[in-house]
Amino acid sequence: MFKILIADRDRQEVNGIEWLVSKYSSPDFIMEKRNELAEVLAVLETDLPDILFIELDMIPDTHWKMVQSYINRYAKKVVTLTAETTFERAMQAMSVKAVDLLVKPLTPNLVKKAFQELMRMQLPLLKDEKNTSRTAYDSKYEALFIDDMIPYEYPVFLIESEWNDALDEIRVFSNEFDFYYKPVIFSTSDHLVLAFQHELQDEINEAKRFLREWEIEHDAPLAIAISHRDQHSLYQTYNHLRKAINVTFYTGYRQVILANDFHDWVERDPFLTMEQQRDWVHMLDEKEISEIKAWMYGEFFSMKSPYPSPSMLRTRLTSILAQVRRYMIKSGLQDSSSENYYKDVFNKILNYSVLYRIVQEIILFIDYLFDIQNQRVEKPKLDIMEAAITYMEKNYYRSDLSLVEVANHIGRSPSYFSYLLTNKNNRSFREILTNIRIQKAKDILSTSDTPIQNTAKLVGFNNPNYFSRIFRKQTGLSPREFIRQQTL
Repeated sequence: MFKILIADRDRQEVNGIEWLVSKYSSPDFIMEKRNELAEVLAVLETDLPDILFIELDMIPDTHWKMVQSYINRYAKKVVTLTAETTFERAMQAMSVKAVDLLVKPLTPNLVKKAFQELMRMQLPLLKDEKNTSRTAYDSKYEALFIDDMIPYEYPVFLIESEWNDALDEIRVFSNEFDFYYKPVIFSTSDHLVLAFQHELQDEINEAKRFLREWEIEHDAPLAIAISHRDQHSLYQTYNHLRKAINVTFYTGYRQVILANDFHDWVERDPFLTMEQQRDWVHMLDEKEISEIKAWMYGEFFSMKSPYPSPSMLRTRLTSILAQVRRYMIKSGLQDSSSENYYKDVFNKILNYSVLYRIVQEIILFIDYLFDIQNQRVEKPKLDIMEAAITYMEKNYYRSDLSLVEVANHIGRSPSYFSYLLTNKNNRSFREILTNIRIQKAKDILSTSDTPIQNTAKLVGFNNPNYFSRIFRKQTGLSPREFIRQQTL
């Protein structure tokens, strides 16, 4: 256990330091808070804290020598606090060998930097003699791809995004993130590898903190696989992490994965049995979409670890799509739109990174085919699109406006409506809605003094930072730059 004592007469200051320290420490830290000098001395003597934060102003001059001796004898590392920027306070801090003298009012950044410096001093480094010689070696990409058989004794993170185009953003974020110890960062075509060169107090909490802070400002879902394999080389650890992170195919992103808990894939027949093929022929002929959903959910969403390999599951999914293909041929559903939709679903089976998204795409495609069959006679497509766009223009300000709601409004299934949008407008529902919202935002910003944050909410964005990024992407200007341009 790691003991921290915070001593200050101001309870609000004490609580603020406690909160900041807890944010950057591990759960096995024990923190004591004291507001009276006598209690501080008692805790010093009995608990022998590893770190002491102490307000110098709470110590009377007549008691200084005694308190100084207690601090020097019982506290391992000290950070002093004061509201008096005097030479006397600086000398007192020096006499107890304080790591830092923080002047009130305290700022979060000051406390964080002081605490992190304490951690660097308190925690042992790697192997003292090996650390210098290994650093240059560890910084080489070859270590990931050529097995040198040298054990890599420190934590390694493998970061992957569900979105392929997010890697550059992750790299920038990783370089700026306030790790206790900066890792060596390797970029591959689809991952980021963080190879630490020091022990971490709690690599799991460090990875979770990384995810939390990433999600405050970014939308791309991430997963982090972490490994600490003392007897394995960096090459072996990296390859083990690559296998472990494939669990996201089943469990999704936005999580930390412990690679040491990963089990090898289990074998399973990827093809449908004869009985299952007959069941599919029946469900498709009878257009039993509810039965199809139940079958797909039962087949793919009830699996537990250890899982079959993702490649095996993709083969099984293409086996199901083959049954759908036979239904299309038998039902005369071979128009260009249906054919293109079929090819699109096939590509998603091969390339989508999360199983449940593939399952949903197959179900939506089957629903689309059934909809085509059931609605041979329908209103002209242009009328449907006009009604849909009009409804979106009237309801753009609602952050919860969804494709399903608009499809229900025009009396079409979500899959069919989605395909119409892409086929007729060459844009997705989300792209069309975003374009409407940005146009409305431009009208508001150019004709009123409404703050940017309020404008974001008025046009359906809950996150002002996300609104600003989308606005810049659509217009080439930030909202603030757009406002300045209008006033010129």
